[in-house]
Amino acid sequence: MDKEIDTIKNMKENGAFKKYIEYIVFPYYKNLVPGTKINLEFPITILVGKNGSGKSSTLHALYGAPYWKTCADFWFSTEVDPIEETGGEGKNRFFYGYREDKQSEIKEVMKTRMRRGSKTKEEDPDYWETSKPIKKDGMTAQTRNDPVKKEVVYLDFRAEVSAFDKIFHFAKGDISGKKDLLRKRSKYLNRLFNGEAMRFPGAPDEKVGVVKELNDEMKKKISSILGKEYVSIKVAEHSLFKNPGTSIYVKTKLSSRYSEANAGSGEVAVIQLVKKIEEAQEYSLILLDEPEVSIHPGAQEKLKEYLLEVTKRKKLQVVISSHSPILIRDMPSEAIKLYITNSQGRFEVKENVDYREAFYDLEDCVSDKKIIFCEDFAAKNIVEQVLKRMDKTQYFDVEFNPGGEKTLLTKYLPTFVTHDFFKERVFLVLDGDMQTDYVYNAEELTVKQEKDVSYMKECVKKAYGVDIQAYVDGGNGGKREDQEIAAYKEYLKYYTDSVFYLPSKSIPEKILLESQYVKQQYPSIVNEKVDITNDNAKKIFATISEADYGNEEHINDLIQKLAYKWSMEDSSNKKRVEEIVNEIYKK
Repeated sequence: MDKEIDTIKNMKENGAFKKYIEYIVFPYYKNLVPGTKINLEFPITILVGKNGSGKSSTLHALYGAPYWKTCADFWFSTEVDPIEETGGEGKNRFFYGYREDKQSEIKEVMKTRMRRGSKTKEEDPDYWETSKPIKKDGMTAQTRNDPVKKEVVYLDFRAEVSAFDKIFHFAKGDISGKKDLLRKRSKYLNRLFNGEAMRFPGAPDEKVGVVKELNDEMKKKISSILGKEYVSIKVAEHSLFKNPGTSIYVKTKLSSRYSEANAGSGEVAVIQLVKKIEEAQEYSLILLDEPEVSIHPGAQEKLKEYLLEVTKRKKLQVVISSHSPILIRDMPSEAIKLYITNSQGRFEVKENVDYREAFYDLEDCVSDKKIIFCEDFAAKNIVEQVLKRMDKTQYFDVEFNPGGEKTLLTKYLPTFVTHDFFKERVFLVLDGDMQTDYVYNAEELTVKQEKDVSYMKECVKKAYGVDIQAYVDGGNGGKREDQEIAAYKEYLKYYTDSVFYLPSKSIPEKILLESQYVKQQYPSIVNEKVDITNDNAKKIFATISEADYGNEEHINDLIQKLAYKWSMEDSSNKKRVEEIVNEIYKK
């Protein structure tokens, strides 16, 4: 999947996607925060957020962006739900920027909702017009540009109901009447699927329905998504059951033929999705509203793989509204747009969101938090303050060990590395003065070295700076050397993957004392020293605590205050702690 994503990114950078909508801006549109801008850097964009947060409204605007399209097909005024345009924002409107190709400049297009009506034109209270640029909205265009000419495929999977379901589950009337109608009309549908003349009373065949058998490539893709091996798939668009609808007629390798009456709703939805996307032209705009509906998790993963593949193959631009953690997992941050309701009840869009952050917002909790162990209270506060500034506190628990680094390494570490649960979730952020700069490379070990207990034990000491015992089976025969060596290898792998150090080989007190706040607030104390070092930092802390609080008993209060002030500044040490947190976050 990473390879597909990288390929699509490179294609985008090299201009492979033509008639591409680069961004869309909402100066005033429904309940989005005025001025909301959504950048569409990656050709697949996923709109994530809770129900009613404006995702579908964004899809409707994108649907109405191209030539001869209007979002009034989905959003229009009624007496029950009138669209009121009052106040300082003016008319509902949005604009977008697109490129015809790599060599083209961005063309901006404004679309505005207004009432149309004259002697020559039919009255339309929900008419959307391509209007002149409005500079105060942030537009750079000088003249009115034509909308992008781009085919649009819109699929709302909450509304994708088969012809059978429309009658059997949603039509009015008693159950016996519905069954009677389906029985009587099914003979015409059977003729349609079999390629025979339907002879439906009162209407020519071509007006009643058409059928298409999907080719081998489409069947292969649908089979992959749904985990079934289809021999035949036929899709009929017809009005045999009174209202226009879609019916399918399929045969798998393990079953006889069946229609949508005996198929799952997810099966019908996936068949429709693949059919319509495969029939779409190159460079089309594909809009999918909750495609995960009625599709099991395994199929969702395969659907994501298909969307990446077809986007690359047909150079599509795809925008998806979704609640599915599976669809957003491992997607690049520029592909994910998180919709959040602010304190005024309007919807904000947060960009460049890691998929785990979006997943957290969907779930409102994180069940598998990562745990960071520090060796003292000061280091814990530094890490926690950085997490707050990065808005990532919900993904971590930060703890410190009162016994210091030796207790943490000699007593706790052997437990961490012998259990997969802990290895995947527990990380160490140690004081910088403990850093040894030892580099462990398992591939460089000779056969003799990796079987030598003493050598492997010495490697562990070089890495961590202390002797760490290997807890193995014993007995009259002594320790088992194979288990001892295996334990040392685990210690070294954990050292490479899960152990980090505070920057500049510094203890946390030294890092905090080097902040601009300390220099400005305590110049007489700090300036007495030529240099702040790991050796004198704790003593300086004690001096400041006595000056601020009258004694040295408020060291922890001082640490909390200085860690907070330090986190508000920009420094190389803070950036390095942020890098450490991000590295742990992504593991």
